[in-house]
Amino acid sequence: MSNSLSILSSTIVKQSQKSLISKLNNNNITYRTSFPSSSFSSSIHTSSTSFQIKNNNNNFTNNISYINNNNNNKSIFKLFNNNGINNNNNNRFYSVHTTPTNTPIEKKTTILDIKKKFESNIPITMVTAYDYCSAKEVDNAGIDMLLVGDSLGMVVLGEKGTSNVTMEQMIHHCKAAMKGVKRTFVVGDLPFGSFETSTRDAVANAFRLMKEGGVDAVKLEGGKKHAATIAAIVNAGMPVIGHIGLTPQSVSALGGFRLQGKTSEQAMSILEDALALQEAGCSAIVIEMVPEIVATQITKQLSIPTIGIGAGNGTSGQVLVYHDMLGLYSDFLPKFCKQYATLSKTIQDGLKEYKRETEQRQFPTQAHSFTMKQEESQMFIEKLNILNNHNQEESSTASNNKQNIDSLFSHFSNPNNINQSVKELMEREKAMETLTFVKDKKSNNNNNNKSTPLLTSIEQAKLNIVPDKKNKKKIAVIGAGAMGSFFSAKIASKEIADVWMVSAWKEHVEKINRDGLTFYNLKGEKEKIKSIRATLDAKEIIKDGYPDIVFVLVKSPATKQASLTASTIVAGNPNAIILTLQNGVGNREEIEQTITEKGYKNRVWQGVTSNGCYVVEPGIVRHTGSGPTYLAASPSIVSKSDYGMENRQDSKEEREALESLKDILINVGIESQVSNDIDALIWGKVVANAAINPLSAVLGVQNGYLINNEYPKSLMKKIVGEGMEVCRAKGIKLPYGDDTEQGFKYVTDIAQRTSSNYSSMLVDVIRGQPTEIKSINGVIVKEGERLDVNVSYNKMIMEMVLNRHPSLSSSSSSRSKSVQHL
Repeated sequence: MSNSLSILSSTIVKQSQKSLISKLNNNNITYRTSFPSSSFSSSIHTSSTSFQIKNNNNNFTNNISYINNNNNNKSIFKLFNNNGINNNNNNRFYSVHTTPTNTPIEKKTTILDIKKKFESNIPITMVTAYDYCSAKEVDNAGIDMLLVGDSLGMVVLGEKGTSNVTMEQMIHHCKAAMKGVKRTFVVGDLPFGSFETSTRDAVANAFRLMKEGGVDAVKLEGGKKHAATIAAIVNAGMPVIGHIGLTPQSVSALGGFRLQGKTSEQAMSILEDALALQEAGCSAIVIEMVPEIVATQITKQLSIPTIGIGAGNGTSGQVLVYHDMLGLYSDFLPKFCKQYATLSKTIQDGLKEYKRETEQRQFPTQAHSFTMKQEESQMFIEKLNILNNHNQEESSTASNNKQNIDSLFSHFSNPNNINQSVKELMEREKAMETLTFVKDKKSNNNNNNKSTPLLTSIEQAKLNIVPDKKNKKKIAVIGAGAMGSFFSAKIASKEIADVWMVSAWKEHVEKINRDGLTFYNLKGEKEKIKSIRATLDAKEIIKDGYPDIVFVLVKSPATKQASLTASTIVAGNPNAIILTLQNGVGNREEIEQTITEKGYKNRVWQGVTSNGCYVVEPGIVRHTGSGPTYLAASPSIVSKSDYGMENRQDSKEEREALESLKDILINVGIESQVSNDIDALIWGKVVANAAINPLSAVLGVQNGYLINNEYPKSLMKKIVGEGMEVCRAKGIKLPYGDDTEQGFKYVTDIAQRTSSNYSSMLVDVIRGQPTEIKSINGVIVKEGERLDVNVSYNKMIMEMVLNRHPSLSSSSSSRSKSVQHL
């Protein structure tokens, strides 16, 4: 039987009645049939033929239904037994879809096909859909027209209306829908604001929708006032579908989503609109939400199709929204929409069942899972056991270290201590507010919003930091805390350079030299990096040559010492670049001053990084948060408009070197960008740190406490406001804008994301170590007083941090964590 049907399916579409009967005879099939007298239909409609066959070997009789649909050129054979039940003989349901090689390619519906259907008085079907999946279903259902409507604003994007939809959004959805159709005629909506301003804009945007979106025609809303615009688009060679009655883009002017044409005068006006659009060249017109009699009479007056929606049954066709008619959009169901399905309930039931099965571990079953060979799985478990044993040893050490620092935090986290600290803050604030702050402007502040940069000598040799496989670059990292360890690990992991670390942390240095640096990435994957060389003595770095790049990654109180170290290891290479990625303001200037005083000509670059990490214990660093690293060259190559000087002759060379360094970082997996406004990024971070770090240090709390309690939250806002005012006075445009509320929201968002973290400043206070307060709040105070800006809250919190002497700081004999949150 299977062979008989195979032969039948491959030939029936090209056989006449006579040859088809002959073929059935040749395959031992007894038939009883009645064919139409004419050839199979070649029009847009479907022809079907039914006949009976009997397999002489298997002794059963079946009914075969043959359907030839020239719309999609699919020939369908359905086999049923005498009782009308699918024949499951041989476990197969015979539904054969074939496209013989001599069958024409599936025909795309054109505007002429729509016109022919209209002239044949056969109602036209249109559905509004917005994406690939829904468009594919519309196409498979044989719907004549698909409208990618700007109603996607409400249905897909969740807007309250359609007026916010942009050309880019329409193009995006049109492209998606076009990929789902093979036959259906697709129309794209011109969104609000894309055609009203001028005829030229209308034509240009219509071209965009057809060229970029790929649609077959465009639709625009409005009556006779847009007739000239429609004519211009049509004259440019593009089919246009009009839209009258209720026009959603003008719903505000129409008083809401209301029935239009309720009076004879209004009805005549809509008729005038229709006639004007026909005269302008519209291929069809959508009529929305008008009385049935009005739409019917307008249709009779026109010689082009009308597509109704909420306009009764007298139009040339109908359009409904995919989500409405299938019960997918539950927010609102218009009166004119019939729901042909209630998929929302079906979807909800499916999702709830998925949730239930997942939570009860009933899904996935073995049927939905994959296996591996038994010997491979055994080897995997053995390797995992070895790894777990090693990790348990590391975790035990890390746990002890965590307990040490948590015990220190617990002293500050005690509610009585926090309340006492809050009381102290309130008293300091009250005392501060009773004072009158008088600030004298410095004579040189009148015209200077930015400090004059320290210029380096222009007589420098050619920069060369591009990686070279034959001659590896040498990179030195000053500071082996969290960020120093992170950058060292990432760069060394790719082996594109010889990496040295210099630090005073003896245990960390010894562990790296003995066992390598263990690095855990964001996924928790472990990598052991043994190519890093660490030292306590910077002079050891230069025994085999001077570095090409030096990263400075110490906390700002150690900048002076780090700058002396940097000057030592670049002394023999005037082309070496020094890059600081430290928190706060003034670090680059201090390093550059030291380098210059030593008589060296090395360039000092500055950057800002948003990566987060911490040292779990000596020799182990964990990456906890990823973000971009921004790089900027020394200010001596900035434009004349910034500092009133001409560009240096070697600025191009330096910018190229900067791009090379950016590429190095990207190559090792550190997202990097070159910035032309590093001041904005540095000060943006300073303002955020100024509001979070010192308050957490004074109160001894996690970051989340600051935003979950009104009093510290109010102080944060005042500190942010002062910092932003200083930036405004300096002419610095912050990344989060000029509005204080926006700046405060940006800072509170950071505190929210790091709510369980203890700030690095609190860690320093607990350990009795110098903090970065002077390079954060201190620079806000310094610049504020210079520019006659009130910075009293920043000054108050800075003084309180400087006066902190925790009784437990001396008990912190070992370094348990190097924290870097912001």
